[in-house]
Order: sequence, then structure tokens, then C-alpha cells
Amino acid sequence: MVIKENFRSIIFWFVDYLKGGKVKSHYKDIKWITENPEDKNSLKRQKKYLNALLEHAITTTEYYNNISTLDIINFPIIDKEIIKSNYQKFQSQKYIDKKKISVSTSGSTGASFKVFQDYNKKARNTADIIYFSELTGFKLGYRLYYLRFWSMFKKKNKRQSFIQNIIPIDVFDLSDATIENLIHTLIKDTSNKGMLGYASIFDKICKFLETKGVHKVDCNLRSVIGMSERLDPSTKLAIKKYFDVDMISRYSNAENGMIAQQPIGKEYFSINRASYYVEILNLTDDQMAMPGQLGRIVVTDLFNYNSPIIRYDTGDLGIMDCIVEKGKTQSVLIKVEGRKMDMIRDTSGEILSTSILLVINKYKEVKQRQIIQKTKTDYLFKLKVNDSFTREEEFIEEFKTYLGENAQIKLEYVDEIPLLSSGKQRAIVNEFKPSE
Repeated sequence: MVIKENFRSIIFWFVDYLKGGKVKSHYKDIKWITENPEDKNSLKRQKKYLNALLEHAITTTEYYNNISTLDIINFPIIDKEIIKSNYQKFQSQKYIDKKKISVSTSGSTGASFKVFQDYNKKARNTADIIYFSELTGFKLGYRLYYLRFWSMFKKKNKRQSFIQNIIPIDVFDLSDATIENLIHTLIKDTSNKGMLGYASIFDKICKFLETKGVHKVDCNLRSVIGMSERLDPSTKLAIKKYFDVDMISRYSNAENGMIAQQPIGKEYFSINRASYYVEILNLTDDQMAMPGQLGRIVVTDLFNYNSPIIRYDTGDLGIMDCIVEKGKTQSVLIKVEGRKMDMIRDTSGEILSTSILLVINKYKEVKQRQIIQKTKTDYLFKLKVNDSFTREEEFIEEFKTYLGENAQIKLEYVDEIPLLSSGKQRAIVNEFKPSE
């Protein structure tokens, strides 16, 4: 197995070499900047990439051609709707006749969304994934079990899957029988391997193992990465218990790429400054949020020259602050809270952290949960429980301490929390419009 893994790695880098070594060059650059965050040369490179992108956008696109300074503060905040309404204006004139690729979101929280990227950006993305995957214990050549709703995406053909050593696992109907089959496959597969998928899917797998009384799954699993959804610390602990692997969460999106990732054993996210410039802006205006304050995550993609994406409001919320590790100070994302539409407020109107979900974990009878805010004071909890739930009164009273004493809480018991069309599971849904 090790020979096969090494062979795949050698072949990948050899093919890259024949094509000019772009991925290798990007990989070295990302590694240097990430591992030397405060080095003068590292900071200089980041500044150079930002200024080069801004100048390129001003001089080659219609959307940005009225901006006369390279100060990023003077660039407007954009979002999906603005880009969709101005596709041609974001297109660089230098890249109109050059080959490009399109990347699309699944449209899990609205209409699908497509962005065009140049091939250098694609190489940068590949290098990002290789480097940051290595930090989780996954090496190029290992087998990857990729858990997602594959029918919503362009599924890799058998040749691509073989070359990239990817095993696609569709999670649309992740029944107990499907999970059991997956576990057996992992055990039989003696190769070094990693798993990548929606955070809620790993929670579901661990709940299955708990129900079956499994103590440990010995399967050479080297890396587990949760994506697209908030990863509960309890899921991390469960993965460690059953697979003896330190699970981490990755913050990424289809339109940009790998933006931030948790170091092993940490809850914060290290920002991929080698490839992105990240800001946290206030919830109600476009001013910078104070350190430690919840705000909108706004991303500038430093390497998409086909369609420059500058100060892009991702629709997600987060908190940025400084930490000190090994004598070095760095700003990190303390939290990535998820999409604005997936945030709920208490009855006084204050936004609550998604950490409120962790409170439910103490109720061991509850296997799945979803909180829906209906109005300013009305909340619906959808619960999947084992047999019956006898602690309703305790549950409701506890959540009133978080939501407000005047909160009207209703419990609804379900067989399953439905998945979105993308295969993700929304743990929090806000149907309340403050203007109502």
C-alpha cells in the first residue's frame, strides 16, 4: 500500500513538473507564508499579492475601473447577488480569450451561484488543499473517502476517482445500513486513508457506533475533516474515541476555496493568509468589527485574476481576535458561526452563538436536533429521540434561560431531521424577519 501511495504522489508531482511546476511553486509559497506569519518577507509577499490583484482589477475590469487608489478600504463590499448581476463587469479583459473553469455552489441556502477562475487560481487551490491537508495528517497519495450529496455536484468519473484515489460516498440517504457498510469498508481497506465531509454526517456516524456499542474502529484512518457546517467539540471527541484521530474543521467555499482551518487540538481557525485577505465587518455597516466582536466574514481572493473577487461578503459570521502561541502573536478566527440566516436571536433581539446547540448534548435521549425561530418569541425544537423523552419541562425551562423567560418553546418529535438539497443539515433555522 505504501508503495502505491508513494507512486501516486510521485506521478502527481512529475505531471506537475511537466506542466511547468505551478502547483509545486504555489505549495512552497503557501508553506513559507503560513509557517512564517510574522516574517518581514512573508508580510511583504502578502502585501504584494494584494496590491497586484487590486491594480489588476482596476485596470482590466469594468466593475472596478472607477477606483483610483490601491487602498482596499475604497473597494466596495460585494456579495453573490452583485456578482450574478454583473458577471461581465467582473470579467478581466486580459482573460476573456484565455481558458477558464467554472465553480458552482450547491445553492443550499438559495439559488446556485457560479464563479469563473483562471488556471493559475486552480493550481493555487490545489496547492492550498495539499498543504493544509498535510497539517491534518493526510498525505498526497492516501485514499480519501469523500462524504457529500454527490447528486448535487459533478461526480468524478471512475478514471478521475482512481487517479486521485477518491471514494465518493453519497450521504443523501445515510441509513444505518449504509453507515454499517461504510464502517466495514473502512476496516477491510488496509490503506492509509482520510475522510472529508459535512460535520453533521460524522456526528451521525458516531451516534450509530454508540448505539451499536462499538468501542473502536481500527482502520488506518489518518485524517478527518469536517466542512460546510459547524463542528461540535463533542463530535471531535467521539471521532477521537472511535477512530483515534484528531478531527478538525475546515472553513471553505466553492467560489473561493480553502479560507481557514483549525490546527489539530484547537478550536480557533488559522487563516490562509497566503491566498486570501480576510476582514470581519460589523453586522449593520461596513466598518471593521472590533477584535472579539461577531461580524460578517468578508474575503478577498488574491489569486482569481479571471474574475477578481474583492471584499466578498461570504454570508457567514465570525469573530477575529489575537492569540499568542509559542511567543508569537497572530490574528485568527476565534469562531466561524455560520450563515447569517442560520443565526437565531433571543427574545430581546440579541444574536445567540450556535454554541447553544451544545446545551442539547447533555440530553442523551436526543439523537438529532434542529432549532427554528418562528417569530420574535416563538421557537420550535425538532427532536429525534430514542423511544421517549421524559425531560420536556426541564428542557424547556433550561432553554428559556438562554432565549428569554418570555420565550414560547414548542417541541416536535420527528423520525429524521431532513437534509437540504445539498446534503447538509441545518441545525439552526431563522424564519423570523425583524420587520414583521
